[in-house]
Amino acid sequence: MIHTRIIFCFAALLAPCLISAQEKDRKGMEDLQNTFKVSKREPFHLRVEVDAGQVRVAKGTRDDEVRVGLRYDRTLYHHTFRFSESRNTLEITFDRQKWFDRDSEEDAGVLELELATEAELHLEFKIKAGEIDMQLGGLKIAELALQTMAGEVNLDFDEPNRIEMSSLDLNTKVGESKYVRLGNARFRDADINGGIGELTIDFNGEMIKDAVARVDLDIGETAIILPREAGTKLSVSKFLFLSHIDLPHELRQDGRYYFTENYDRADRTFQLRISSGLGECRVELR
Repeated sequence: MIHTRIIFCFAALLAPCLISAQEKDRKGMEDLQNTFKVSKREPFHLRVEVDAGQVRVAKGTRDDEVRVGLRYDRTLYHHTFRFSESRNTLEITFDRQKWFDRDSEEDAGVLELELATEAELHLEFKIKAGEIDMQLGGLKIAELALQTMAGEVNLDFDEPNRIEMSSLDLNTKVGESKYVRLGNARFRDADINGGIGELTIDFNGEMIKDAVARVDLDIGETAIILPREAGTKLSVSKFLFLSHIDLPHELRQDGRYYFTENYDRADRTFQLRISSGLGECRVELR
């Protein structure tokens, strides 16, 4: 009975401490929503820099608004917004300050962006580490640059871009990246760089005429998917015997170039240059 009373008293004393710690953790978390009114008459420039966390970008519901959502621990993260209405620009930074204090997934910050549907978008993302999901179909994107140091990237153009994209620049250093339906980006010029890891590049979609793309690979396994309906001219450079390129048997070779069977009669032609590194690169027609 005495032991029971001692345990009960100890638990009673400890309970406020536990509750206080839980409340402190809850108070450390913050949900922030912000909306920025952008001009549809001038190009809108968005620059995002993230240390670490989850980044989600998608088409919004308003034609002239960019919506930003943040969920983060105030003791670990710091953010800034720099919006200029006169220049029609928005800069977002999301910095992690204490890298080694905690490492659970619950501590990861989350940045969510909803983009204006009618503004001409010039987008630049620099993300050091994290999980990135971008659903960018149906927008008006004139330029897109994405640089990732480490993490997982899923980029999808599920609908055609509503204007021609002058440049598309995708660069991943370490991790797994999937670029889906890039033809729908309707880019004129694309540079795709893969570092160390797995990379999937799907060029299907409503590609514009005479689009050009360069794929530069370092180390890893890469799958490149070419659209059957577009006439493709392909050139490949290999890193000595350490590179392995698997090409479809339907391609015909003429000198150092490979052509799809429909290249001479296709309404849309596509030029692709592949520089392979260490590992395997598989090219498919779908």
